[in-house]
Amino acid sequence: MKRKHCEPDEYTFTIMIRMTGKIGKPDESLILFNEMITRDCNPNLIAYNTMIQALANGRMVDKVILLFSKMVERDCRPNEFTYSVILNVLAAEGQLVKLDEIMELSKKYMNKSIYAYLVRTLSKLGHTTEAHRLFCNMWSFHERGDRDACMSMLETLCSKGKTAEAMDLLDKIHEKGIDPNTVMYNTVFSALGKLKQISHLHDLYQKMKQDGPSPDVFTYNILIASFGRAGKVNEAIKVFEELENSNCKPDIISYNSLINCLGKNGNLDEAHMRFKEMQEKGFSPDVVTYSTLIECFGKTDKVEMACRLFDKMLAEGCSPNIVTYNILLDCLERSGRTAEAVDLYAKLKQQGLTPDSITYAVLERLQSGHRKVRTRRQNPITGWVQGLHLHPVAAAGT
Repeated sequence: MKRKHCEPDEYTFTIMIRMTGKIGKPDESLILFNEMITRDCNPNLIAYNTMIQALANGRMVDKVILLFSKMVERDCRPNEFTYSVILNVLAAEGQLVKLDEIMELSKKYMNKSIYAYLVRTLSKLGHTTEAHRLFCNMWSFHERGDRDACMSMLETLCSKGKTAEAMDLLDKIHEKGIDPNTVMYNTVFSALGKLKQISHLHDLYQKMKQDGPSPDVFTYNILIASFGRAGKVNEAIKVFEELENSNCKPDIISYNSLINCLGKNGNLDEAHMRFKEMQEKGFSPDVVTYSTLIECFGKTDKVEMACRLFDKMLAEGCSPNIVTYNILLDCLERSGRTAEAVDLYAKLKQQGLTPDSITYAVLERLQSGHRKVRTRRQNPITGWVQGLHLHPVAAAGT
C-alpha cells in the first residue's frame, strides 16, 4: 500500500491496530497508533477503544490509563465499552483502586448512565465494596436514581448477606424518584429468609402490605419457605391463607413450600392432608413434592408410607431424581432393610441416574454391616467385581 503511494487513513490504522492486538502484539499496535497521530489522522472513539483493548489484552494497566487520559484530553467521549474494557483489566490485575483515577480523569463525562453502568458491571463481577462505594457517589451527585443500578445494587448486597444495607436502600429508594417494585422486595425477602432474619422479614412484609407494592405469588412463596425454614409454622400457614384470599392463587411451589414446612416441623398429618388437597385442586405433585413427603415419612420411621408413596410416584409417571433415591435409600438403610435398599439402588442404575457422594455414603453404611466371604462375583450394590464380596448379615426386612 505504501509502495503504491496510497496513504493509510484512520480506518486503515484502526484495522491494523485491531489485528496486531488480537494476535498479542500490543507494542506493535501502539506503534501503529502513534504513527496514525503523526500522520495527522485524528483517532475517533473506535480507534481509541481498539487501542485500549489491545493494551488491556496485554495487561498493560499503566499504558491503558495513560491512553485514556490522552483520549479525554482530546475531547473524545468514552462510552460504556471503553469503561468495560478498563474495568475488566483493572479487576483482572487486582488494581480496582485505580478506578478512582479513571473517574477523576473523565469526571466531565461522568453522568448517571455511566455511573449506573459501572455499578451494574462491578456488581456482576462480584466486587461488592467497589460497587457500593460507586453507587453512593451516584446517589450523592444525581437527583434522580437509575432503576437498573438500584436493582443491581440490591442483588449484590443481598448475595453478600448485607441485608441491613439492602433494607436501607429499599427504604430510601423513593427519594431518588424510584418506586420500589415487587421484584426488589422479593430480592430482599429471599436474602432475609435464607439468613433466618425473621423479625426483619416480618416487618418488611408489613411495610409492603401497608405502603405497596402488592405481593405476588413469588412473594408469598418466599415467605412461606422462609417461615418454614425458621420453624415458624403458624406464620407460614397464615401467609398461605393470605395467598388463598388474595388476587394471586397458590401454585405448586406454594404447596411444596407449605408441605415442606409442615412435614419438617413435625406436622406430618397436615402435610399429608395438604398433599391430598393440592391434588383435589388440580395440581399434579412433582418430584419435589414426593421427595419432601418421602423424606418426612422416613425421618419419622414411617418406612412403609415412604415406600408406598414412592411406588405411587412411579405409577403417576413422575420420575424420581437422584435426591429422591438418596432419601429413600437412607430411609431403608437406617431401618435395616438392606435387601430393599440394594434393589432400589439397582432401579436407580436402571433409570440411568448417576450416583453422587450422598448415594455412596449410604452404600458405605450398607456395606459396613456385611461380613466378608472369599468369592469372586459382582457386587449387587456397586456393580464392581471384587475379590472380597460382601454378603449381608441377617437384618430386619431382608
